[in-house]
Amino acid sequence: MNSIFTLRAGDVIRYAGQNCQVLRVTESAAVIAVMQKPRTIVPRFGKPVTIQPSPKHAWISPNSQIPILNR
Repeated sequence: MNSIFTLRAGDVIRYAGQNCQVLRVTESAAVIAVMQKPRTIVPRFGKPVTIQPSPKHAWISPNSQIPILNR
């Protein structure tokens, strides 16, 4: 019954209100990639530029009961 909620690397889950990918799973933690919002900056003499920051890593329990969207 607990195997339903066991995370595996490559799963897509719902975390912090957005879809996140599971990067790695060990006995003690699962590492997920949480996407950040794009940032718009205006250079000194130019047009606005949008930058997409790299995703942040978050550590959760590998047995946490969160919805798994895709295996």
